[in-house]
Amino acid sequence: MTPAITLPSFAPVEYQTLRDNAYAQLREALMTGQFIPGQRVTIRGLAAALGMSPTPIREAVRRLAAERAIEAEPNRWMRIPILTAAQLRELRAIRLALEGLAAEEAARRITPAEIAEVQRHEEEIVALRPLGDPKQMIPRISRLHFAIYRASAMPDLVRIIESLWLRSAPYSNLLFPGYTRMEKGRLRAAVIAALKRRDALEARTLIQADIAGALDYILIFADRPTWPKIQFDPAAE
Repeated sequence: MTPAITLPSFAPVEYQTLRDNAYAQLREALMTGQFIPGQRVTIRGLAAALGMSPTPIREAVRRLAAERAIEAEPNRWMRIPILTAAQLRELRAIRLALEGLAAEEAARRITPAEIAEVQRHEEEIVALRPLGDPKQMIPRISRLHFAIYRASAMPDLVRIIESLWLRSAPYSNLLFPGYTRMEKGRLRAAVIAALKRRDALEARTLIQADIAGALDYILIFADRPTWPKIQFDPAAE
């Protein structure tokens, strides 16, 4: 009989933790609109902002570049891509299909606790609306959407949707203030109502309408010769 093999005890590797932490924070920032299209940030600037040495930042940047979330010269800088109208239309089509499916399944499976979480995010969004600050609003909108998608109990689907948001979320900044003042979260509120009724087809239809409305507005800018300038902190460059 083969004797049991006992693995040695390994001490935690601090570098691995730093690298993963840098990746997680940059990924979250991308998914919540904390960067804008075309923005370029130096590795040194990111290291200072995250309170880390440049080495784990470089590793995180390489990983995000491999996922096509950013463009990068890993030893020097990362940049948020400017997507073409054709690329945005492709993302729109894929997001409609996948996020529609996630919302439909969520309506069938969502628990009272999950509905309460979605409602809490919506209340935070409504409370922040008078400020009109995308840096505060977009993260909460992202959390609301993914609270819905996780309720689908389809983790692989959620991971694919996250990869799409990595590329499209920086463009959410273009929705402020014009689109958000016009739409005022009506479709989002209707999605929540459909989830509470467990109306799966209505939840799919409404989440698709919400996504389509936002991306169609962004595509207005993509079809122009130049993108509008979005203000951001120049110290981050």
